[in-house]
Amino acid sequence: MQLSEQLYPTQRAALDTIRQAAASLGMSAYLVGGAVRDWLLGAPVIDDLDFVVEGDAIALAQQLRAQHGGSVQLYPRFGTATWRFADLVVDIATARRETYPHPAALPIVEPSTLETDLQRRDFTVNAMALRLSDGALIDPLGGRRDLDARVLRALHPRSFQDDPTRILRGARYAARLGFAVEPFTRAWMEDGLPYLRALSGERMKYDMELIFEEHHPEGALALLILWGAFRALGIPVPSPETLNRRFDRVRETLNDPRWAPATLGVSRPELQHALGWGALTYQLGQLAVSRWVDWIPFMHLVRDALVALGALGSLSAALFRARPSQQSALLSHFSALALCLGYTFERDPAKRAALLREHTEWRRTRPVCSGETLRALGLPPGPRYGKLLQRLRDAWLDGEVRSAEEEEALLRRLLAEQSE
Repeated sequence: MQLSEQLYPTQRAALDTIRQAAASLGMSAYLVGGAVRDWLLGAPVIDDLDFVVEGDAIALAQQLRAQHGGSVQLYPRFGTATWRFADLVVDIATARRETYPHPAALPIVEPSTLETDLQRRDFTVNAMALRLSDGALIDPLGGRRDLDARVLRALHPRSFQDDPTRILRGARYAARLGFAVEPFTRAWMEDGLPYLRALSGERMKYDMELIFEEHHPEGALALLILWGAFRALGIPVPSPETLNRRFDRVRETLNDPRWAPATLGVSRPELQHALGWGALTYQLGQLAVSRWVDWIPFMHLVRDALVALGALGSLSAALFRARPSQQSALLSHFSALALCLGYTFERDPAKRAALLREHTEWRRTRPVCSGETLRALGLPPGPRYGKLLQRLRDAWLDGEVRSAEEEEALLRRLLAEQSE
């Protein structure tokens, strides 16, 4: 299948535009990485377009913006740029050589050739390029052969020590593509496991959340468990069987309009990530949660929800056989995101029902009466206001009153009792 048949019209336009702009600057430009891999696999959709140029990628990106609009974000340290145009996000990089000052460090880069650039990549199946000028496939490391054999093969023995995130990426690719890991590569992964903990929290977060964005994250996580990645980190995780069940629930929640991200204060990707972290941490104890929280730079809302999830999970299911007002009182201090995580992973039906009702119904319930109503009835302001309004709210939650008239009657009865 021709590459153009797998691209959206805007992707085809971007590819043609970059080819023409690079040629005008005397640069050789290439489509690289996952897009080439997925084209050769015949994937129905190619999501990411990444380009490498033998030349100045930043100058190319600036020309694209000047001639075609959009916005450009530059990363001079790495000789890369991101061009945002229409609905596309395109990464453009100068072909480079990388050296690592120590394991798990960010690399030191210098301009180089395409072939050197391909040799710095993670797996042979991601180390192929398509030359834009004539459509030639550049495959110096046998990536197409390994695609046909359905094998993941790393490029050198220190690959996973230089960049331990490649272990996470290996699990993600192996699970998504159904590829086996070549034996030497598997041994090299073992050598890289001790360096996972040396990664910055930001880098670990980025690659873990790419796993959570997969259609079936549990597959990659099961491989990481099998390979001993979490054991090397010293962080307990659920069994693969538990993760299978939990990610089934995650997919249900993401498609449930009652847990729309806007009602939780997050975007859809942020909700997907939070659910992934929740699946890894629910009911494993505060020690497991704290090890992630102390390392990963979560946004405050997600961090607080994961911490609160421990307390939420510890609430006895028996408490959720009480009156709705009592259940709501238990749940009133939990954020909407914490309620969503608890609902997703809790197994007791009554507890799940309470979490959902607290989010969709109970915490929105208010009495018709207000402080102004009490003041108009001649009640002097004070602590009685809060107690009376709470009593009226509880009556609504418990079905004791069902109309404004019934609420008014209850209020007058309460006031009469207090005046006796």
